[in-house]
Amino acid sequence: MDHVDCHFHVIAPVDRFPMHPARSYTPAAASLAAWRATLGPLGITHGVVVQPSVYGTDHRVLLAALAEGRGRLVGVAAVDAGVTDAELDRLAQAGVRGVRMAHFEPGDPRARGGFVPLGAFDALEPRLAERGLHLQLFTDSRLLPPLAGRLARSRVPVVIDHMGRTPARLGADHEGLRTLCRLLHDAPLWVKLSGAANVSDAGPDYADVRPIHEALVDAAPDRLLWGSDWPHTKPAGPRPDTASLWRQFIEWTPPPLRDPIASVNAMGLYRFPIAIDRGSPGARPDPDPDRNEETRP
Repeated sequence: MDHVDCHFHVIAPVDRFPMHPARSYTPAAASLAAWRATLGPLGITHGVVVQPSVYGTDHRVLLAALAEGRGRLVGVAAVDAGVTDAELDRLAQAGVRGVRMAHFEPGDPRARGGFVPLGAFDALEPRLAERGLHLQLFTDSRLLPPLAGRLARSRVPVVIDHMGRTPARLGADHEGLRTLCRLLHDAPLWVKLSGAANVSDAGPDYADVRPIHEALVDAAPDRLLWGSDWPHTKPAGPRPDTASLWRQFIEWTPPPLRDPIASVNAMGLYRFPIAIDRGSPGARPDPDPDRNEETRP
């Protein structure tokens, strides 16, 4: 079965595509060809290109990647409340499936320049619903309790980045994660199993993230997605190994749930123009993704 990377970024050379002047960091170039070379051997054939904060609402790099993806890629853009209907239509027609916003407390260093604040969602929500676009939210799960009612009333699906992005040292038994697990049942909400390096104090294996992963899998495996977060633009700390992250997902996830999370769920949410090969009935990903005969280029 083909699999989906539901969260990665494409970064162009800065001399070709200028970045947002208020960005919090400047990542190195990371091409679509390099993503394919890295993820292809793991059996990843489809992907979701996410607009990084360094480009703000300038979608030239994102749209170029979607055009090059030829139906195997869809995108998540970043738009503010003043975006025109024509621009929303253009993005949707190009393969954009959602828009990314951020919600953090004032002064939080993770509140990077270039993000569209969640305050734009109220005005945009009906226009997103008309076009089948969802909200992707970059936040900390500890901030979710006051937002729970609003998210439960959302007219569009809500996708939470990076397992809620709460520091793993807090474990799985705190109000934020409990709220996130409840919302998986009470709201049109999805969560990405991604970004372990952004919350862990235990690299390179990120063992402290496993309880959070398992709590989410136990709560609602049909509302989970897997993403690599390639090229790992985290501005500090060692760069994660992408193949190790995939092996970690295999190790931490019960075998019957691997294909639903890594493929089937994404197919339903993102509506890829070129269908994912679902393989033979009951097929499951090999527990050792390094076996060449079980992977696709």
